[in-house]
Amino acid sequence: MGARALAAAVAIALLAQGGFTQRHPIKEALLLHNDNFSNATFEDCVWRRDREPCPDPDVFLHLYTESEPIKKVVDLFSEDWLRQSGWEPSHETILLIHGYAGGDDTLPITVLRDAYLRRGGYNVFMLDWGALCQPPCYVAAVHNLRPVARCAAEALGSLRRAGLRPDRLTCVGHSLGAHMCGIIANYLTFRLNRIIGLDPARPLIRSAPALRLDPGDARAVHVLHTNAGRYGEAARLGHADFCLNGGRSQPYCEDTPNEALCSHIWSICYQAESLFRARAAAPCGRRCSVRVPPARASALPVPLGQPAPMTASGAYCIEDFSTPFCPSTSGLADGDPRCCLDDQYAAAATAEPPSKRPRPLVRLRSRRVRPGSLSGDENSVEDLA
Repeated sequence: MGARALAAAVAIALLAQGGFTQRHPIKEALLLHNDNFSNATFEDCVWRRDREPCPDPDVFLHLYTESEPIKKVVDLFSEDWLRQSGWEPSHETILLIHGYAGGDDTLPITVLRDAYLRRGGYNVFMLDWGALCQPPCYVAAVHNLRPVARCAAEALGSLRRAGLRPDRLTCVGHSLGAHMCGIIANYLTFRLNRIIGLDPARPLIRSAPALRLDPGDARAVHVLHTNAGRYGEAARLGHADFCLNGGRSQPYCEDTPNEALCSHIWSICYQAESLFRARAAAPCGRRCSVRVPPARASALPVPLGQPAPMTASGAYCIEDFSTPFCPSTSGLADGDPRCCLDDQYAAAATAEPPSKRPRPLVRLRSRRVRPGSLSGDENSVEDLA
């Protein structure tokens, strides 16, 4: 083993110590805790090779429709399955892709699934690759992005031949799922209509366009930034990038033990709210900044999220200190109580934090690790979503 590989292995081992088996109150408060993953170790990580046969036995595509809002496993081997499934050709089709530690029936992505179904007028596909991105296997999850994307692209190709319309297909991905949308586009024989990336993940994501979301992946690529520079990517990744409250940290997350994770998750609720109420975003500076700069472009404001026009281009900023899609704070009767977590935050804030927590793997990207810097931080790779 070379010196560089050995150093990386030691760093990952150190990162794994002191926190993966402990309870994480803030993770439970954010409704991300899943008992199925509580006993997993690094030995349980699953690594897929790039050219393994598709369909992958651990990757599932589920369909939910307005007329039948229940899970249906897509049968890619039946040419008539789509027409018999309740899928409505006149409706826009949404492909939802969860991030690290997610799954078809896990939060936070289910908030968005339920919002689309409650709003009506959408066919909703959910790509479930949870078995290949379970904690504490974040490194394996990043590695598995391409193999999963290739199989997902093959599935979309089959659905297109069965009648799926590419011009009415939008891929909506959160965290690693946002990059999955972009990588899927590289394997398709047709062009995606739109991609909406919800705080695309930053740790360990390479800058090569083939390995991440970029503006060339669809006719329109829109990105919502809520935790830029930490769990989320800070660079512009789309034709239109929306910076929520500066894009780095959400004000209602300030008093939580894990402000970064809280901010990272909230992009889901902003997207869900956009289905029921438009928030106008004003043109602003080229990058998300700590302070929202005044609008200095000649372009007009555009709505955030789902109603954003395909022609939107540049950076847009919103400053709003109320929690989105929460019925009690947003005034939306159609809001989701799962976006209201004040009580859980208060309980988590009084919990005694673990004495030692590793720094997130994002620190390894610079390859400048100071002695002793691998302990003492309140965040860990396990908290990524």
